[in-house]
Amino acid sequence: MDRSTSGRHHGVACVADRAVSLAHRMLSGAGQATVVAYRMPGQPVLTSVAHGLTASGELVLAATVDPASVEPELLVTGESLDVRMDITKVAPEPGVRIVAATAHMLARLEWLDPLDAELLVGTGEVPELVAAVAAAPRGMLAVLDVERVLLHDGSGVTPIGYGALLEHHGSGCAGTAQEIEAAGFDVVVDVDRLDLASVCDAAEQGWVPSHLLTRKPSEGGCAHTVERDFVVDVDLTGVTILRHGARLTSVYFVPFVSECTGAADLTDNLRELLGARVAA
Repeated sequence: MDRSTSGRHHGVACVADRAVSLAHRMLSGAGQATVVAYRMPGQPVLTSVAHGLTASGELVLAATVDPASVEPELLVTGESLDVRMDITKVAPEPGVRIVAATAHMLARLEWLDPLDAELLVGTGEVPELVAAVAAAPRGMLAVLDVERVLLHDGSGVTPIGYGALLEHHGSGCAGTAQEIEAAGFDVVVDVDRLDLASVCDAAEQGWVPSHLLTRKPSEGGCAHTVERDFVVDVDLTGVTILRHGARLTSVYFVPFVSECTGAADLTDNLRELLGARVAA
């Protein structure tokens, strides 16, 4: 078990690799986003938005907004607006709510006028869900200029420059957020909990390459979650798991041993790590 956060360990992904991959996936559409116009009086918030990255790596969001329900200054097209964007990603476990990570960034947001929005959507570069919301009645499309993302997860707070996310976006190893999220839900449905416990045991004992992201006293939570293991996140770099013991709660990142560049590789790696039933 390794606590290091940089470099690669025996050729497998480290915590820094995971952070970039996770942040990229969250900006690509994994998680629920909110946007706060923090410089405006009252700090108005948009909570029902679709977001994602274009093929070239530009951050975009779309929303259907009733002009009567928000301040007119929030919806002016062609002008930059200072906003804070927050994205919350929860674990794929259906029986318990675990916040896997949050991402926070300051940005300059610009709503596109309808013609420019239509032209951008017409290029085919805008993610499908974002394009659909933008094309809906009262739909609006915006682009955001971001310099840095703060990722807050089990390993703490990690600042990530947008350039690193663009590099990852263009590396061909990013996969799609939808495919990876679907794989995460499949793991939760299909994994044998004894197999998951075995992986947690192996991580605890150092029998497999792993990183301890956090360990703290078990406080709060429901009785039915004690002495149980949970899948916190599934990523192309590996799997994040949580062991909620009676005294201590630990979160481990277990990287895949084999390279993973897409959905097919992810399926194979999940089978190898968590058992034949997973992703079958």
